[in-house]
Amino acid sequence: MNNSLTDIFEKNKFIYQNVYSNPHRSCYVLKFSMNTCDTDYYIEICSGKKLMFVYAVFPIKIPLAKRTDMAVFTALFNNNLTTGCWEINMLDGTLKFRISYIYDDDSNNFEHNLLENLDLSIKYTDICSPSIMSVIFANANPYDVFMELTGKIDITMN
Repeated sequence: MNNSLTDIFEKNKFIYQNVYSNPHRSCYVLKFSMNTCDTDYYIEICSGKKLMFVYAVFPIKIPLAKRTDMAVFTALFNNNLTTGCWEINMLDGTLKFRISYIYDDDSNNFEHNLLENLDLSIKYTDICSPSIMSVIFANANPYDVFMELTGKIDITMN
């Protein structure tokens, strides 16, 4: 499995590094530059259970004073996602976007599924980064930022 994963990375010219690998778990980090920031993407594989996790780690820690606002923003945004979720560690300020799924490495569409999930992770991170920055640095209201970003119906009226 790990060989086919690294083959996919090399075929797509991804710059990657093996963080750790053992018979049951492996983790790779990929680096991508987006419009707003450079982000690390971790791909973790639990081979015994055939689980794969794609984590996009936001490049800065959320300051203590902004963690509650960021928790509100992530909760609002997560309720509108069909795939993946934002997670904030309230203790250290780490913000991540995570997609997890069960994979079949024997399947013909393994590469397609991996790349599709990685692409979704990149897309959601890139879309949300300016909004996250405005909550952190411009003291924007997380609800207002969410409404501007999504243009959805006012969910407080439901």
